[in-house]
Amino acid sequence: MLVSFLRDIRRDLRSSELLALLVALTLSVAALSSVSFLADRMQRAFEFDARQLLAADLLLVSDQPLPERFIREANNRQLSVAQTVVFPSMATVGAQSKLASLKAVSNTYPLRGSLQVSPSQARLTPPAASVWVDPAMLNTLKAKVGDQMLLGDKTFLIGGILERELDRGAGFMNFAPRVMMSLDDLQSTGLIGLGSRVTYRLLLAGNDQAISDYEKWATQWIESEGLRGMRIETLENAQPVMRKTLERAERFLSLVALLTAMVAAVAIALSARRYVLKQSDVCAVMKCLGASQGAILVNQIKVLGALCLSAALMGSAIAYGVQEILIHILGDLVFADLPVISLWPLTWSILFSSCLLIGFAGPPLFSLVMISPVRLIRKELGAVNIKSLWVALFGIITCLALIAIAAQDLKLASWVAISFTLAVTLFSIVSWSSLRLLNLGFSSWSAKSFALRFALTVQARRAGFAVMQITALGIALMALLLILLLRQDLLVTWQGNIPADAPNRFMINIQEDQKLGITQSLLGAGVANPSFSPMVRARLVEVNGKAIGPNDYVDENARRLVDREFNLSYTEQLPDGNRITSGKWIDGSAPQVSLEAGIAKTLKLKLGDQMTFELAGEKVTAPITSLRKLDWSSMKVNFFVIMSPAMLAEMPQSWITSYYQSPLIEGLDYQLAQSYPNLTIVDVASSLQQIQDVLDRLSSVLGLLFAFTIAAAILVLVAAIAATQDERFRSAALLKAVGASRALLRKIALAELLIIGVLSGVLAGLAAGVAAWALGRFVLEIEFNAFVQSLAMGIIFGVSACLLAGYRFQRKIQTTTAMECLREI
Repeated sequence: MLVSFLRDIRRDLRSSELLALLVALTLSVAALSSVSFLADRMQRAFEFDARQLLAADLLLVSDQPLPERFIREANNRQLSVAQTVVFPSMATVGAQSKLASLKAVSNTYPLRGSLQVSPSQARLTPPAASVWVDPAMLNTLKAKVGDQMLLGDKTFLIGGILERELDRGAGFMNFAPRVMMSLDDLQSTGLIGLGSRVTYRLLLAGNDQAISDYEKWATQWIESEGLRGMRIETLENAQPVMRKTLERAERFLSLVALLTAMVAAVAIALSARRYVLKQSDVCAVMKCLGASQGAILVNQIKVLGALCLSAALMGSAIAYGVQEILIHILGDLVFADLPVISLWPLTWSILFSSCLLIGFAGPPLFSLVMISPVRLIRKELGAVNIKSLWVALFGIITCLALIAIAAQDLKLASWVAISFTLAVTLFSIVSWSSLRLLNLGFSSWSAKSFALRFALTVQARRAGFAVMQITALGIALMALLLILLLRQDLLVTWQGNIPADAPNRFMINIQEDQKLGITQSLLGAGVANPSFSPMVRARLVEVNGKAIGPNDYVDENARRLVDREFNLSYTEQLPDGNRITSGKWIDGSAPQVSLEAGIAKTLKLKLGDQMTFELAGEKVTAPITSLRKLDWSSMKVNFFVIMSPAMLAEMPQSWITSYYQSPLIEGLDYQLAQSYPNLTIVDVASSLQQIQDVLDRLSSVLGLLFAFTIAAAILVLVAAIAATQDERFRSAALLKAVGASRALLRKIALAELLIIGVLSGVLAGLAAGVAAWALGRFVLEIEFNAFVQSLAMGIIFGVSACLLAGYRFQRKIQTTTAMECLREI
């Protein structure tokens, strides 16, 4: 019996209809599983050993030196303690300088896990006067192990290459390569001064109860003392920023994969309908021979079950390869070591695809099983009955539930479902209207345009199938085009809006007594006279006399802003690139605050509100007298908060400047770093290139996933063409019977495919262009117009996809005689 069943399955799989179903399901499983595999492995990388991600059992993080009280309490509770200090700094080897993320660690670091260094070291931390560096740093500085590296006032030996540092987190939030040194050497470098932005960490390890008790004590102490800018990280919330970033990325990539599955669902429905029509004769014979509806249904369920299993195996194999490619593309943006793949993502993907099969293939299958043999023989499947509708409803509701699970956000899932529905509706209406208008417009053409008129007439007669093809391909192309536009053109356009002589260097952490020397060095190198801006670090502690903290805000950005320190500045003149949107600019010596409009909106502040900042142990209060709009494309120094000079001039401060350095000027960064080791010089061009590299990686990942969507759209085209194959053979037979040549049939076929390709390309190109323009205009605030390019790419891709999908079917019709065409019906 099993042998007979397998033989029947093998025979059925040879049919193009079942093969199309198999490919559609395989695409769904592959798209969903590839993302699920990657997301699952990264999530379990957190859960596998969260202690290594902290390098401890508990972590205290602060933007100020941690009070000794925390260390004494840890020692009293007999906990293991380690400390790290992280901040940006210039690293110099020879005549080459590079901005690095410097990390100074105590000799007990790490408390959990280990570093991976080559050549292998006997110590867990760098020895005195030695540093371990990221491989990227060596490549940039053209250095090697054994060379000397200058950090501030001290020279260090490059003692090893830092291959793995789990507690650093991912590269999403830190582009600068790592340089690790001993904490005992930090003071001798003279790098930390007034205005330095430093992250201090206290690492703790011990038994679970002791750690839990210490966490409770630390939480109470932080709240009772009102300590700001400090947080506690535990095994449950290790790497919170990275977790949130990865969660968002997982949701977005999952929704991209779900888009593929939804497009593939259309192909499943079309292929299932075609399969049912082809099976009608077999079912009619079986019913005439006495087979019951149940027996026929069981037989069909076996076939579809075997189909689903085959799709699961092939789809998971493809998904494994794809997620390995995704990991390779992402590189150091993800963990170096990921756990092995689990079976849950595959189970979830199979469940989703099975629901697609039930929801979209179930109704025609029930129609096939439940109608009479006579109607089956006549191919009169009739309307879908109530039971079939229940099957479809079950499948669709289950799919929507799984979408919500994948998004992990009901609101996000709802928006995606609504947006997809609106896009499908809009594309359908526009494509249907376009077909009608084209058919009316070309109806009066001469006989020379017979092929085009005939193709338009056929498309109008089969408007439902034509609209389905145009919509499916259009949505897939729109997604791909948007990624292509954002990958290159948006950043290029933004850079193009920057003036040619805009500053390309930022110099921070300048001290008062260094301004004259730096000015002379810059002027001597041919750089324009720099303008220095004072910078005072302070924390917002009160609004309108009421103490505030992160817990007073729901918005994540607002919470982050309130918890961090602001960089304040003061000046009597409105800075270039600043435009007053409401209120009046600072006038006189009275306490006044000019606030950036976006920050005001985030923190729900308005003109007249009193802002109180705490700096150097003192509080300063002033009303908001103006709101400003900043021109970020000027690349000049900008501040969110500017106060009247009388309020800040006597406060501890550092200085910042920006300037344009010609590419012809060589060695200036090195000379400045040598003369003023405490400076941090940011090369804007280098930073933009690093951003571009990350964007290229992420867009490559999206492009690879959207390739599944394009494949699913092409499959919809193939399935739609196959679904109308009988009518196409009938039309071809009639045309051949009245003397139509192969050339004419070829022209008609080409016209049909071009109509679908051009319309889908135009719709996709316009929609992607509008989306890119809106993103540039309302999010990035730049003028971005890529409609011509988007439209051209859309038409090219659309026509290419249609010709690829329709070639085999049209070629068969053209090379078949009229009698053979009639036999195919």
